[in-house]
Amino acid sequence: MDKHEKWLKLANNIGELVFENNIAAVQINEKCICVIKTPNGLKACSSKCPHAGGDLSTGFLDAKGNIICPVHNYRFNLNHGRDTNDEGYFLKLFKVKEDQHGVWLKVDI
Repeated sequence: MDKHEKWLKLANNIGELVFENNIAAVQINEKCICVIKTPNGLKACSSKCPHAGGDLSTGFLDAKGNIICPVHNYRFNLNHGRDTNDEGYFLKLFKVKEDQHGVWLKVDI
């Protein structure tokens, strides 16, 4: 790991996270983060939809691996955070990884 990066351990293994519709909600201080199982590995994002504040942890994934907000069905690409309708909404993404020591989230320092 780069000395300028700080990784926070979320769980000892992926089995410790509780996934509903391939999305697990993880509380970090006052923030809720979604950890998402996708066909291309784990992704992480803010649980607050940038469109209307809906809780993305209660949403679901579409066939393309976009996360969908349960309030207004806004879809966000988990690779770059943009809404799929190109209306200018950006979802906060986080780096997440799994290794033999656990599941980790990169945090800003």
